[in-house]
Amino acid sequence: MSGTPDPLKDWAVAAWRDMFGDTTGPRGGQVRDDRPTGVRRFVPASPLTAVPAAVAFYSPNLVASATGNATALDALTQLHDYRWPLAVVTVPLIAADISRYRARRWRQMLDSMVRQSTGHLPTKITATPTAGGRTMRRARITMPRGAVIRPKQLEEFSRSVESAFGGSESWAMTVRHDARRDRLVITRTPIAPDTRSERQKSLQAALDGASIFSGPKVTVDSIDDSGIETGYRVGFEKSMNAGSPGFQMKVDEALASLAGPHESGRNWTTDWYPERGYLVMRLVTAMPTRVDHPLELVDENLRHLPYATGSADRIMFWDVSTSSNKPHCLIVGPTGGGKTSVIRTLLTEAARRGIPFVGVDPKMIELDGLEGYPGCGAIIYDALRAAMFVRALHTEMMARNAYIHQMKIEGSQLPLMIAVLDEFFILSGKWQRLAKTGDDETKALLKELDPLGAWADLAVLARSAGIRLLLGVQRPDASLFGGASGNARDNFGTRISLGNLSQDGALMMWGDSTVGREVDTSVKGRGIALGDDGNPVDAQMWWTPNVDKHPNKWNQLSGSEKAIIEGLLPVEAPQFTCYSPELAEFIESERALAKRARSHGSVPEPIVIGAGRGDEAAVSMAKRVPEPEPEPELDDDFADAIPASSVTAGQTVLIDDEDGELVPVTVDDVEVRRGRKGEVIETVLIVGTGRVKTRIVFDATGVVALPDPDLVGACA
Repeated sequence: MSGTPDPLKDWAVAAWRDMFGDTTGPRGGQVRDDRPTGVRRFVPASPLTAVPAAVAFYSPNLVASATGNATALDALTQLHDYRWPLAVVTVPLIAADISRYRARRWRQMLDSMVRQSTGHLPTKITATPTAGGRTMRRARITMPRGAVIRPKQLEEFSRSVESAFGGSESWAMTVRHDARRDRLVITRTPIAPDTRSERQKSLQAALDGASIFSGPKVTVDSIDDSGIETGYRVGFEKSMNAGSPGFQMKVDEALASLAGPHESGRNWTTDWYPERGYLVMRLVTAMPTRVDHPLELVDENLRHLPYATGSADRIMFWDVSTSSNKPHCLIVGPTGGGKTSVIRTLLTEAARRGIPFVGVDPKMIELDGLEGYPGCGAIIYDALRAAMFVRALHTEMMARNAYIHQMKIEGSQLPLMIAVLDEFFILSGKWQRLAKTGDDETKALLKELDPLGAWADLAVLARSAGIRLLLGVQRPDASLFGGASGNARDNFGTRISLGNLSQDGALMMWGDSTVGREVDTSVKGRGIALGDDGNPVDAQMWWTPNVDKHPNKWNQLSGSEKAIIEGLLPVEAPQFTCYSPELAEFIESERALAKRARSHGSVPEPIVIGAGRGDEAAVSMAKRVPEPEPEPELDDDFADAIPASSVTAGQTVLIDDEDGELVPVTVDDVEVRRGRKGEVIETVLIVGTGRVKTRIVFDATGVVALPDPDLVGACA
């Protein structure tokens, strides 16, 4: 009946073999199923004392059966006397056997895992239990000399160890391959409690999964007094992308979105340190919707003219010092975008710091309030007088340079002055129109003055002479300074854009076609400004009221606005120092003309045509209404003007007809011829209907008038 299976016997045999082994192989190892193993046979030590202890405790029951055998009785009696010492020795031996047996089971499991994962037979396995003996604390598996373990094999073995020996929230099993010593080391590693906030965890998880950086690590950089995290440092491996402004901008937006709104209501901003391999996220006050011109001097440097509050609580300023690498200022913004307020802010700040200024305002409504303000030499409204001023300013620049050369002094020793040209394209258009339609004397004078050429020279050379230029335009264009200006625009290092720019305008202003195209135009004074680090940032321009104290203006201001104007008045009015008699004579003559105009000038009162009144009242009013005066010519009242190269097909512009009058026409097509460097050489506007087409040619500086002004967002 030997062929009949006996489950109980089979279980007992298997348990015996599993516990003790049944065949001794090389180095005392056992052989099971013809597979060699380095795990030695388990030989318990506790039976050596457990059996005598059991007999000692049971000896009183055995005495009766040993009656007549003195030797047995004596042995049982002595053994009974040692029952407690034997029990004391047996208990730790049993505990040791249990621990040894568990260690052997662990070695068996590890042996099997190594063979299945790597295909190698371990030569020796040691396993150290924890203090309680219930789990494995450490194991060392010695491999055959020169055994090769590939990364995938090691990864598979690590997963097997983790699955077999598990883990908890407080510890984990880690596997390390010590190839130099041909061994695998398994360590029970404690896990530090994860005290990270949910925001830090989400940032780390997102960066780990996005592959934006190599090896990103998020740590807390700062906390407030309440223990709330207010800053994070993100470390990463240095790369080429980290230094790209476009890449940084995209990462900034992604990190701010991942971090989410902060409890304090402040916004996230990012400071990059690509050369050091990290960036810092920090909180800044949310961009304000309005900032009144502060009365205190926010910058102790008297050559820094502040004008806006930028993102990250930065104060934006125009550095007018001689050592400045951005000596001139360019402000771009459509009508109603807040350009005039920025100009007022800069000029009042200049006056507070002892810097005088002269302005040109072809619209006669933007800078008129500054006429007579402390430090204001004059505000010029007439286009021909403006051309004379630009030429006089050019002469002043040459005289200053000659003085520096003759006296062997530095340019920083000369007093500063600011020249403002607002609505430059309207002014340029009026100059060109006067050159076409003016009388012979005017044409000759304009040709001699050459204001556009003089302005181009000023943009390049005025810096060293202590002359600073402030230019206001509707939109940026390469023809701002004439075809021969070269790098003139680069001298306007301080740049401000209000409203939304076109794609070409954004590229021209900021070198990036995406910057300044999504400005919140619902907030008056919101725009983009060039920071002192050379990067464009969002900025809220300071609000400076009209400083004109004429009753019609002054009485419309609130008490707080009047307080701003009074607080901005300089203690002592800046004085002009002219190094050329031409500029001094021009300013004096312009002041005299302005004084005479205020004394003797008058404008007709408006005539109101009654509505809803009876016919008799209408007839009575008609009798009192004088004959209407002829309407002024359009060239005396340009709504706006733009470079000819900026005109688009389908746009309506004003063009001279045969009689020299400005008439509106719709442009059918535009042809722009450019040079090798992309500069405009010639622009052709094609107008007309049907087969009859007219080609109107403009040079590089050509400007056309618009029938209506540009509005905020019109050039988006």
